Amino acid sequence: MGSSKIKAVLFDKDGTLLKYNETWVPINIKAARLAARGDEMIALHLLVSTGFDPESGAVRAGSLLGAGNTEEIAEIWSQNGALFLKTELISMLDSEFSKAMQNAVPVNGLVQIINQLHHRGYQLGVASSDSENAIRVFLQQMELETHFSFVSGYDSGFGHKPDTGMFDAFCRAIKLGPEQVAMIGDNPQDLQMARTGQAGMSIGVLSGNGTHADLSPLSDMILNDISQLGNVFSSSWH
Repeated sequence: MGSSKIKAVLFDKDGTLLKYNETWVPINIKAARLAARGDEMIALHLLVSTGFDPESGAVRAGSLLGAGNTEEIAEIWSQNGALFLKTELISMLDSEFSKAMQNAVPVNGLVQIINQLHHRGYQLGVASSDSENAIRVFLQQMELETHFSFVSGYDSGFGHKPDTGMFDAFCRAIKLGPEQVAMIGDNPQDLQMARTGQAGMSIGVLSGNGTHADLSPLSDMILNDISQLGNVFSSSWH
């Protein structure tokens, strides 16, 4: 598909705007230990139950740790030995995740490419399985919050991936058709949302959990990371 019709870009956050392993593996381990009240065996069980591979230290693409939201993680953890009620877990995890965004590791070239897209007139948004507050903390930390006209987390009222609620809400907010929007993400859920929502472009990135094999069935193209977007849209800078 051509990029000339694209006027807006909707980004996933984790693994797309920030480096997943460097940012989230230590956060997830800390959160599991808190949920287990320091019991290392329970903490490990919680992590494994939601997609963590203890041998490789990686998180499985499409898993709850990789692409799920806090409520979904809390639900599984509460069923697998967490020493808090689900409602307590949700509040605790959202708080920890938001604080952690102050030290998130951005993908290479994040600020440069977002500045470039913004100055070229593209409408920008974020649709994440994290909370809306955590997204905003991250964007403020990167000094990019003014470049984004739309931010949606799992708790913003638009549903969650792979349903199209966030994507549809972005299109409404910026008053553009879905064919004018490119969706970019590192997990199959991101790209399934784009496909179902009839996005103009569905772009997978390899800076998070998803592999080429995970993403290629749902992508129009796959990039190493978003720093390559300048090449994708260079023919249509406007």
